[in-house]
Amino acid sequence: MSKIEFINNAYTKDNLRLPMVHFNSHKKDICVIFIHGMCQSILDNYFSVVCGNILLENNIGFLYQHNRGHSIENDIQMRDGSYTRCGCMYEIFEDCILDIDLAINKAKELGYKKFILMGHSYGCNKLIYYYYKKQPNILGLILASAPDMVGLQLYRQKDYKKLLKEAKENIDNGNSTKLLSNLFEEYMYISSQTYYNWFNKNSNLDNLPIMGNSENWYQFESIKVPILTFSGSNETENYLHLDLLKEKAKNCNDFEYKIINNTNHFYSNKEEQIGNIILDWIKKKFESN
Repeated sequence: MSKIEFINNAYTKDNLRLPMVHFNSHKKDICVIFIHGMCQSILDNYFSVVCGNILLENNIGFLYQHNRGHSIENDIQMRDGSYTRCGCMYEIFEDCILDIDLAINKAKELGYKKFILMGHSYGCNKLIYYYYKKQPNILGLILASAPDMVGLQLYRQKDYKKLLKEAKENIDNGNSTKLLSNLFEEYMYISSQTYYNWFNKNSNLDNLPIMGNSENWYQFESIKVPILTFSGSNETENYLHLDLLKEKAKNCNDFEYKIINNTNHFYSNKEEQIGNIILDWIKKKFESN
């Protein structure tokens, strides 16, 4: 069997076919399941490919799942052969439960016995919510550049209140998939349903309120497994308050964090360093278990 294989026969409970890339460890002990960030794919996440190869060389599996929010816009095939319009611009945050369930179940089907969940950027928020809702049987969490998504929106989107009002009006008028009139963060259009789902005052996405100065940390506080988190030193301030994350992880008694010098949100030119940090953490924490 190939060491790296493309999986294209996995369906969520709501019948979406989500592809995955599997770095296939013959040992079938530990598998790191990677959940990408907003609009991403494995083609964009070069550091994840490097990490996958480093882990594979050390008999640790790596499964990169393309969730329903991959790319800005996409058409995903359903189990019945039809297609549905998805992508980041139409995504509903809570649907991440279905996607992550699928990835974990696929890793089990592949024969792995132990699991580590790794998220990048918006993928971290998904994993925090997933852990809070499901309390999965996993070894630990890796949070790469975990953001305060709602705080970033308040900071970056000057017409935030206007867009939120427009989104709610469209939803109330039965036009939930209608695109908002202005660009989201100056580079993409976004549907009314997605914008309101992400940024309404009761949003489940608001689970790392670093910039929002909120005490709404209950999802993060639910985590009881070891956490490794890191960010690039060249990222904006929102990504650099890792000491605050350690403080707020009240039920996690094994929390490690690192700032990676001279790199950005995708760890350019530091990909091997990231891979080795992850490998060392896994070996130290779990390989003797």
